[in-house]
Amino acid sequence: MDLRKPSDLARRAAEAREALSACDLCARQCRVDRTAGQTGFCGLGAESRWFREIVVYGIEMELIPAHALYLTGCNLRCAFCLVEPWIVAPATGVPWDSDWMAARVRQRQGEGARSLLVLGGEPTVNLPGILEMLAALAEQPTLAWDSNMLFSARSRALLDGVVDVYVGDLKFGNDACAHALAGVDGYLGILEENLRFAERTARLIVRHLMLPGHFECCTLPALAWMAARLTRPRLSLFWGYQPPGDTKNLPELAGVNVPRDFQRARTAAEALGIELVN
Repeated sequence: MDLRKPSDLARRAAEAREALSACDLCARQCRVDRTAGQTGFCGLGAESRWFREIVVYGIEMELIPAHALYLTGCNLRCAFCLVEPWIVAPATGVPWDSDWMAARVRQRQGEGARSLLVLGGEPTVNLPGILEMLAALAEQPTLAWDSNMLFSARSRALLDGVVDVYVGDLKFGNDACAHALAGVDGYLGILEENLRFAERTARLIVRHLMLPGHFECCTLPALAWMAARLTRPRLSLFWGYQPPGDTKNLPELAGVNVPRDFQRARTAAEALGIELVN
């Protein structure tokens, strides 16, 4: 059964919009009425918003060239976030127009984009707008969902059969670092449920950004964690950490041998049977 017909996508979009009245689209489960102007942790009301759309090449080879849509709002507050202005103040983004964005997707496809990459922030908090855009497309692009994977059971049901590739962040190797650097509790338990769902329903790439000073507590445990819990672990390993302007209490690059640790991580991943995709 084709789950990406415009009629099915429109039904899903309507369900996602109904969910905004007691929003449970992400793992925060804020239950605020976004349709009445209330805002939860993500800071968004009923309207989806975006702040950038470009064709990107500096990501996983199987996705490029990718048409990247950057949406505002997020359910994390990562201390090292490079798009923080659009995360903490999502209303500064451009109001979403599904028909306009669908036309833009078609244009980018005509220019050679192989995939449509939605990201943020966390795209799930903008799920109604994204599904409405997809419903406006006669032909569906290869959809890549670039996510911190902290979404809810409701969003899993709405995304099931819609997403082709999940690019799921595994940011931390333990709950303590997740709490200290991103303000989230129960991190690994939420990720396990959603990464396993992603692996069952689509292609999954697990992306891990190596944080300086977190090799032993995050990178190595994260690799062991995904090897033990995923059936076909595929890893995209990044070492290009860039501290934002205010580096107080953040991971620092001073005294860190990045190339050495990157190679150590690759060796460890290979020893665990993890496929490296970049």
